[in-house]
This record gives sequence, structure tokens and C-alpha cells, in this order.
Amino acid sequence: MLSDAAQTLLEHAPPEAKRRWLHQVNWANSRHKFQWPPAGDWDGWMMQAGRGAGKTRTGAEDAVAYCLDNPNIRYAIIAPTISDARDICIEGESGVLFVLSDMGLVQDEDYTYNRSLSQIVFESGSRIDTYSAEKASGLRGPNHHRAWCDELASWKDAHKGNRLNTTYNNLMLGLRLGDHPRHIITTTPRRAQLIRELVADPKVTITRGSTHDNLDNLSPVFADQILRYEGTMIGRQEIEGELLDEVEGALWNREMIEAAYIDTYPEDLARVVVGVDPPGGATEAGVVTAGLTKGACVCDHPRELLPHLFILADDSLQPSGPDQWARAAVNAFDMWDGDRIAAEVNFGGDMVGHVLRGIRSGISYKSVRASRGKIIRAEPVAALYEQNRVHHYGAFPKLEDEMTTYTVEENWSPNRLDAMVWAVTDLSPWGKQRPRGRMDLTSGLGN
Repeated sequence: MLSDAAQTLLEHAPPEAKRRWLHQVNWANSRHKFQWPPAGDWDGWMMQAGRGAGKTRTGAEDAVAYCLDNPNIRYAIIAPTISDARDICIEGESGVLFVLSDMGLVQDEDYTYNRSLSQIVFESGSRIDTYSAEKASGLRGPNHHRAWCDELASWKDAHKGNRLNTTYNNLMLGLRLGDHPRHIITTTPRRAQLIRELVADPKVTITRGSTHDNLDNLSPVFADQILRYEGTMIGRQEIEGELLDEVEGALWNREMIEAAYIDTYPEDLARVVVGVDPPGGATEAGVVTAGLTKGACVCDHPRELLPHLFILADDSLQPSGPDQWARAAVNAFDMWDGDRIAAEVNFGGDMVGHVLRGIRSGISYKSVRASRGKIIRAEPVAALYEQNRVHHYGAFPKLEDEMTTYTVEENWSPNRLDAMVWAVTDLSPWGKQRPRGRMDLTSGLGN
């Protein structure tokens, strides 16, 4: 309850000041404990929270408040892609523009928004600039007072840790304006190298939140989709925001994944296959592309003369209809000059082929049917990882989450993992592939 003096000040305040004050009061009364800035002399504040817990709102509130309270500020927002920065952090339902509107600030009067640059400039001279974590070089030059790192665990080079010339390292080298430059991190935690390093950093303070904290503000459809993972390993990560250790019973671990990372791939691949796991109900559609070398591998490994496999892309999605996942598969086929689409037909049957050929008549397509359990199907693929003969062209956080958390006891379907297994299986001896060129048939990856 306001004091009489405060009530008097509020009654006589200008409308814009009153609107902002009411916004701040509402935000202070509604935010959860993990959304409050930590006390102490921190340089970084990392919010590890589940999906829909309110991470974006927290980042947006910080960006707006800091720029309004301090003139001539340079504030950076970095997201996995530039479209994520614009569509989620700036224009999203809990993004910066929402916060500005709720405060009563008017575009082109109190601030300007350049959508093509995803840049906001305030009357005070303060500015919010957005960057893509896909381009580490984009942060080599600019200097900033403060930064918001969104979904840090999904950044393209998060698996490299805080190395020189990575996105995070370049940001830190330019975060040097003002008396105490700080950065906040909003992320669903994954065991990327960078996340593990920051968890151990005494200058980074961590707060944790759950999807359950914010259920009242989430759509029932989203809540139903995410909560179906409750009680599973992936649910502990995606709902509770828990940074998982190794999962007993999973065929892959983080060391195997990290050993698979590579920054390049051979351009003259023998074959390229797009694996597809169509959605069964309201789940994701798995769309994963893999390629097989003709012989020598670009990696530095004792078995580099044997054919190796490369995971090239993960285009999995939550489709609104069959045409959407089929188009994603065909687009991946075209992007990587594919030889075949291998799609599971356990639930879709003949419909799967009809949908794909409705998008592209005559496309090379093979139907595959799961006759064994997922773990049994995946075991030969995991064995290739153990031999260091499968590489990841960059990081695929959501696919890797499924690989390192799925066990035979889990009651959810790992669509991305299934799609990857179908692609690699089709490229491997038990998949009966037909190579584009001559191969060493005694290598163990040819027939």
C-alpha cells in the first residue's frame, strides 16, 4: 500500500511517468524469485530455467530499464540467430517492444525502431543493437555497457567454450564501457562446454526457475505439449531447467558428442540422405541430414582413411500439417544435394510417400519401418560414434539433448534422434546404400 506522500506524487506525476511507475510496480509484484537480479558484485547473471518460465520477459525488462535509466548506453542483445533476436527478444509477446508499450512509450515519439537492423534508439541516446551468435565476427568491433545473451546453450559455437574468436569471447572483449559492464544470460541449460565453464565461474551468479512457475501465463496448448515430458530426463532439462549430468542407460554421452564436433566437411561426399521421422500426434517432426565421405576424412584421426559420416543439418520442426514437414525435408534434400529421403512409415503408411511426392514428384524416397525398439536401432549408430567415425558439422543442441538423455525407460519419442538414425543407417552397410562413386568396400561403410 502506498504512503500518503507517494500517493500524492503519483497523482500529480505526468501520465508517461505514472504509466512507467505502474509497470514497474506490476513487474516487481509478479516476477518470480529467479527473475530478480542477484545481490552482490557479479559480472554475469545466468538464469537457468525451463521453457516458458519467463526468461525472455526478464531479459527484455532489463534491456528497457537499463536504457531508460542511463543515457547514451550501448546495449547488446545476442540470440542464436538474428531472426531469434528480432522475432523473440524484440518483437515477441514478452519482448522489448511489449515492455515499451506496457510502459506507455510510443514508437517514433519516445524511441525509434529500425526493423531491418533490429535496432532501437531512445531519446536519451541509448541504443539496443541485436546480433546473431552464428557470426562471431560480428562482435569483434562493437563495444557495449551491458548485454543480454539469450539461449546461450544453443549458440552455434557454445560447444567450444570461451575460446578466442567465439561469439561469447568476442562479446566479453567488447563489454568494457561504463564503470561496471555486466551481462545477463537467459537459457535452458544444456551441457555445452561454455555452460559448464560459466557454471564454474565465480563471477557468474546463477538463478533457476521452472516452467511450473509461469503456467498461469502460458497458453494451454503449449503447457500441454511441454508437460507431457514431465517425469523424464528431457523434462528435467526443458521444464525444470536442470543441468543434467550423464544419463545412465543413454547410448551417447557429452564426451562422445564433443569429440564429434568439426568445423568443415568434405565437399565431394559419396552420398547424402535426409532422415525423416514424421510426427505421431502433437510431436515434432524429425528432419536430419547426413552425408558419407568417399574415403579419406577431413578430420585428424588415426582412422581418417576410412569413410566417415557427417551430421550436416537438423531441420526438425513442430509442423502445423504434413505439407510443412515434407517441405522441410525436400528443402534439406535440395540444400545438401541429397540422394535420398528415408522416412519412417510406422504411423503414416503410404501417406508419407504421397505427401513427399506431392511436394516434389519423382524425388528419391525410401520408406523405412521400425520393427525393433529405438535403442536397438540406434546401437550400431552409437558404435560408429565410439569409433570416431561420425562427426557433427557444428552443434545441434536439441538433437544432442535427445541423444544424451533418451533411454529405454523413457516414455517420450525422440523424433530428431530417430531421423538421425534413419539417415545414418541408410548410409551404412546395413542400409544397403548405392554410393555415387567408387569406395573401398572393405572399409566397413560400403557394399
